[in-house]
Amino acid sequence: MRRDLSAPLIAVPWPEGVTRVPLTTERAPLCRKLMNEAYSEGYGDVRTYVEWWTSTTARPEWDPNLCYLAAEDDEIVGFSHSWTDNFIKDLVVARRWRRRGLGSALLSEALALYAARGAASVDLKTDVDNLTARSLYKSLGFVIVERAPITQA
Repeated sequence: MRRDLSAPLIAVPWPEGVTRVPLTTERAPLCRKLMNEAYSEGYGDVRTYVEWWTSTTARPEWDPNLCYLAAEDDEIVGFSHSWTDNFIKDLVVARRWRRRGLGSALLSEALALYAARGAASVDLKTDVDNLTARSLYKSLGFVIVERAPITQA
């Protein structure tokens, strides 16, 4: 899916009781824990923290400033992770915080940062069957982008 950043952005307030906190090496394992909990439901890869952190931080597209964490007290309840090439890699929200605006707030922050950096658009991918995620993305202006099938040479 793609969001054209020339269209007006939708500013979404953070839900009450949640604050944005920076990504730190101490919080990174909590982010992977949240990702594994969310992805164990079927949409994403469940991996060890070490495997994820090592591969993530080694990529040239990695920038910790493109990670948004939402915390309720000391618990990470939302995480958005993006790449420098205008791609949103992960967006996860703790089950009890879903449908309360947290995913929209995290995504809205990421879009605003990309727009401030001068990006023309932002991409992400989601499973075609993940209707909840697709609905969220569409509500913030994302559209489905058709891609040509990959052919083997």
